[in-house]
Amino acid sequence: MSKLRGAIIGCGMISEFHLRGWARTPGVEIVALADPERSRAEQRRLQFAAKARLHEGLEALLEKETVDFVDILSPPWLHREHCLLAAQAGVHIICQKPLCDRREEAVALVRALRDYPKLFIVHENHRYRPWFREIARLSQEGFFGRLHFLHLVQHDPAEPPEKNNLEAERGVLLQYGVHLVDMMRLLLGEPKRVQARLHHLNPRVRGESLAHVVFDYPQATATLDVSWKAVGVQQGGALLVGESGEAFYEGRMTRSESARFRLSQGSSIVRDEQRSPYADYVESFCSFEREFVESVLSNRPGPQPAIENLKTLEATFAAYEAARRGEPVVLAEFATKL
Repeated sequence: MSKLRGAIIGCGMISEFHLRGWARTPGVEIVALADPERSRAEQRRLQFAAKARLHEGLEALLEKETVDFVDILSPPWLHREHCLLAAQAGVHIICQKPLCDRREEAVALVRALRDYPKLFIVHENHRYRPWFREIARLSQEGFFGRLHFLHLVQHDPAEPPEKNNLEAERGVLLQYGVHLVDMMRLLLGEPKRVQARLHHLNPRVRGESLAHVVFDYPQATATLDVSWKAVGVQQGGALLVGESGEAFYEGRMTRSESARFRLSQGSSIVRDEQRSPYADYVESFCSFEREFVESVLSNRPGPQPAIENLKTLEATFAAYEAARRGEPVVLAEFATKL
């Protein structure tokens, strides 16, 4: 069977991990790379895709290449344009989160491609962290009992790794916190209300650099804390509390040397292990991409369809609205009916 031919638009920091994943995914060959800064594309070709041809933009790439899918890693304000270009070419579409940087653009894009015959999915990899997949599996099996509390936190004492995140109108909540909203939805479902406070602490970040968000459920509460701090100490972790069990992860959600993962039931620790956040980070990209390939080859729905991911994005924008109003927002009143 011939390999799926893939192309990547956007060769910034995150492209390294997409390409590491594709290199470990059977049945895939990255045949083209595009970036306005040719040196970045040349570096990625040298590292991961020696035979890939280089292009300055997606339109030129699609005119000259025959590909099965496009992995869109461009800045969020270009996602709608690039998704529509890929749709015109009739290829499978993978779009890096967030789907768009404006709510109305995301809704318009999902509506425009609602009946698209190929896969149109959003790359949202935090739910693919191996330790988090284990939490989700155990939750489905009833290990924790009824869930009552979820706390997800990621505080980075550094500026974001991509320069465009410094300049974007929306800051850490949209650019990073959307990951945690997606993890929350996987475990708890759709929230009823949200309240939020946003702070501009890091002078290098145009948008908010710290966000505290509380989502209310009928019998549970979820709190999300994220920041790009100018100084201070790195903090990260997850706590899930149920009637009969708990999960506790201490460590970065992204890349670092070590973390600790524990599971308990009653007063007994049933698992206590050291983990590598870096290895888990890389594995989550691989897991997502392997699932995408399996979906294409078996003609099944792909992971994270855009129409489903839109719920994560709208919950995130509802938090922005709650912060603007200074009062809780009811999600049912905020959501778009497609």
